[in-house]
Amino acid sequence: MLEQSQAQLLNQQGFEELNKGQPQAALQTWQGAYNIYYKLKDSDGITGSLINQSLALQASGSYLSACQTLSKTLELEDWICSSPIELQEISQQAYLEKLKFTLEKQDFSRVRVIGLRNLGDVLRLIGNPEASSIILFNAMAIAKTIESKESDIYNQILLSLGNTERALYIQAKGKYQLTDDVFTKQKALKIASSKFQNALNFYQELASSKQNVLPMQAKINQLSLILEMQKWKNIGILENPITNEHLKTLLNKLLNNLDRFESFPAIESIYAQLNIAQSLVQIDQNIQLKQLFFSKKDNPLSISLKLANKANTLAQKLNNNRAESYALGTIATIYYSLGKTLEATQYFEKAMGLAQSVQAWDIAYEWQWQLGRLYRVLRKVNKANKVYESAINSLEQVRGNLLGVNPEIQFNFKDKVEPIYHEYMELLFSQDEVKSKRAVEIQEKLKLAEIENFLQCGRLNLSSSSNEQSPKELFPIIYLIKLRKQVEVVVRTPKNFYRHTVELKQIADPIDNLLKIVQQKQFIRTESVNYFIYSQTIYNLLFSPIKQYLPNSGSLGFVLDSYFQNLPIDMLHDGKKYLTDSYSIITASSSQQLQNNSAKFKISNILIGGISQPSPSLNDPSVPKNLPVLPEVKAEIENIKKSTASILTLIDSDFTSHSFQQKIEKNSFSLIHLSTHAQFSSDPEQTFVLTWDKPLHIKDLKFLLKNEGETINLLVLSACQTAKGDKRSALGIAGIAVQAGARSTLASLWLVDADSTALLMEEFYKGLKNGLALPEALRLAKLSLLSSEKYFHPYYWAGFILVGN
Repeated sequence: MLEQSQAQLLNQQGFEELNKGQPQAALQTWQGAYNIYYKLKDSDGITGSLINQSLALQASGSYLSACQTLSKTLELEDWICSSPIELQEISQQAYLEKLKFTLEKQDFSRVRVIGLRNLGDVLRLIGNPEASSIILFNAMAIAKTIESKESDIYNQILLSLGNTERALYIQAKGKYQLTDDVFTKQKALKIASSKFQNALNFYQELASSKQNVLPMQAKINQLSLILEMQKWKNIGILENPITNEHLKTLLNKLLNNLDRFESFPAIESIYAQLNIAQSLVQIDQNIQLKQLFFSKKDNPLSISLKLANKANTLAQKLNNNRAESYALGTIATIYYSLGKTLEATQYFEKAMGLAQSVQAWDIAYEWQWQLGRLYRVLRKVNKANKVYESAINSLEQVRGNLLGVNPEIQFNFKDKVEPIYHEYMELLFSQDEVKSKRAVEIQEKLKLAEIENFLQCGRLNLSSSSNEQSPKELFPIIYLIKLRKQVEVVVRTPKNFYRHTVELKQIADPIDNLLKIVQQKQFIRTESVNYFIYSQTIYNLLFSPIKQYLPNSGSLGFVLDSYFQNLPIDMLHDGKKYLTDSYSIITASSSQQLQNNSAKFKISNILIGGISQPSPSLNDPSVPKNLPVLPEVKAEIENIKKSTASILTLIDSDFTSHSFQQKIEKNSFSLIHLSTHAQFSSDPEQTFVLTWDKPLHIKDLKFLLKNEGETINLLVLSACQTAKGDKRSALGIAGIAVQAGARSTLASLWLVDADSTALLMEEFYKGLKNGLALPEALRLAKLSLLSSEKYFHPYYWAGFILVGN
C-alpha cells in the first residue's frame, strides 16, 4: 500500500515537472513510477505510467519514441508509427485500412482511451494526420460509451480532433497552392473546406464546455484558424463564410478572460498567450478587421506585446529556452509591426541564439529568415547573407528529420519554405559574380527540396561519385531561375560564368501563351505564325543575350525552374531556325543530374512494355477519360528490335503490373522502354504509367524500378503527356526520373501522334546503335521528322525531352 502511494505521488510530481516545462525530469519521475507498478504487477498503473512517459517524450520533441512507447503500451504493432515516407512500399489507403482493422480488435477501457488520444496526437506530429484522425475518432467512439461529455478525457479528444482536422486542412491547402492540375485543385479545395469546417465544429463544441483550461484553448485555436482562413476568402473554401461579428465576439471572449491564464499549467500558459499575441498581430495587419474590432484609442499590438512579455517572463522563470525563444521571436515580430526595426532586430537575434542553443531548428529558421528580411531593409548585406544562409541550413536540418516537424512546415512548402530560397537568391544576384554563383547553388538546393516535397520521400542523395566528370567539363549549362519579379538566365561554361536578367512581366505572357498552344489538341493544326511569335519572343529575351557565350553547336544542358519545365526548349526560334537545329539538349533540375549524358550509349538488355489494345487500366478512376488506343505500339516495338537482339517484351495482357515487377526482379536491364499511356502532374497522385491491369503511380515505380542489379541507364516513356492546365506538371517527369533511378529519362510533354512517334523512336535507336550520345541521338531523330514533308510541325517532335538524373 505504501509503494502504491509512492507511485501515485511520483505520477503527480511528473505532471508538475511537465507543466513547468521540464520534460526530462518528468520522464525520469514517471520511469520511477513505472518501476514500482511493474514490481506490484499493477497493469493499469504500468499502462498509465507508460502513457505519461509518452507525454514527456512528446514535450521533448522525441515523437517517434513517444509513438513507439504508446504502440507498445496499447499492444499495437510498430508499423503504426511509420511515417508516410517509410510507408511508400504500401499505399496510404492500405495502411489506413489496416489501421482500422487493427483498432476493431481493441477492448474498451478508460486508460486505453487516454492512450489512443495521445497516440493520435503523436501521429499528427510525425506527419500522418490521416492516421491520427482514425485513431482519435476511435477514441471518441469509446469515450462516448464510458465517459460523460463534460469529462476531461472527452474534451481532450475534442481538442485533439480539432487540431488534427486543422492539420488536414493545412495539408489540403498546401496541395492546392503547389499544383496547377485542375482536378487536383478542385479536390484539394473540397477537402480543405471540409476539414476546416470539421476543425471549427470540434473547437466550438469544446468552447461551450464549462471547464476552465480546455475551452479557452479551443477558443484560441479557433481564432487563429479563422484568421488564417481570411487569406483564403477569395477562393471560396467555406460555403457559409464566418462573419466578422462572430470573429469579434470570439476575440472579446478571449480578451475579457485573460486572467484565466493564471490557472493554466505554466508551459501551456506561455504558448496560449503567444498564440493570442500572434493572432492580434494578424488583426493589426488587416485594416478592415482592425477598424471593426478596435477603437482608435485601442491598439491590438499593445495588448499583443503585453501578452508576449508575460509569456517571456514565465518562460525565463521555467528556464525553458525553447519557450523563451518563441516568446522573444513573437516580441520581435510585434516590434517590427510597430515599425521599431532596431528593437525587432535585437529581439530576433536573442530568439535565434536561444533556438540554436537547444537545436530547435524549426523555430531557428523562422527567426533567421525574419532577420534576413530586416537586415535587407537596414542594408546590412553581409549580415543578411549570413542569416539567410543559416536559415537554409536550419531548414535542411528540419527537412532531414521530417518526424516531429510542425504541420505548418510539413504541408506549407509554398509559404514556409520556397520564399526563403527566393529571397536569398534575389539578395545574392544583387551582389557580385561570386555571390551570383552561390545563388545558383541555392537554386539547386531549392529544386532538390521541391522534388523531395513532391515525392514525400525524405532526403535524396544526388551527390555524384568522385570519379565522374564534372558537368562543366562536358558542355555549357544554362540555368533559368524564376524569382518574384525577375528571371535570371545564368550560363556556366568550362571557364566562365555569365548572367542576364529579364523582367518577369516581359516573359510571363509569351511563355503562358506558348504553353496554351502546345497543350491544346488543336496544336497540330496551328499555323507557324501563331506560335513563332511567342517562341521567337522567348528566344530573344532568354537566349539571344547569352548566345555570344555559347559554341555554335554541340550539347547544352538546361537546369530549369519548375516554371520552365513544361516549355519545349527545342521550339525556341531565332527567326531562321529552331534551337534543336544547332544544339542537342538535355534538361534537369540540378547540374548533378546532367552527368554521363554526353558519352556514347551502348544498347543492351532492353525491357519493352507496351499496350496496343483497350486495357482494363483505362477504366481506372484516376485515369483521364477518352485516352486513345495505341495500335501503332506494335510497329514501334518492331522498329526497336532492329537495334539489338537482347530484348524482352511484354505486350498487352502480358504487360501486367505483376509480370513487370517479376521481370525487373529477375533480370538486369540497362534500358526500359514503355509504349503505354503515362501522365505527369504536379500532384503525385495524378502521375502514373499504365500497365494492362492498373496504373502504376509514382510510389509504385520506386519499388519496381530500383532493383539491386544494374543501374537503368535510360527509361523511355513514349506515349505520355503532362496534365492539362498544369503549368508545373513536368515536376512529375522529374519525380519519375528520381523514383526510377534511371540515369536519363526520355518522355513527351504532350501526347504525340503514334505513327510519328514510332518513326522518331526508330531513328533514335538507330542513332544509339551507331554509337551516338543520348542527346545527339534524340536531336537527329527530331531533325529527321522536321525535315520530312509530313511531320515537320513541332507538334510531332518538340514535345520529346531528355531529362537527366
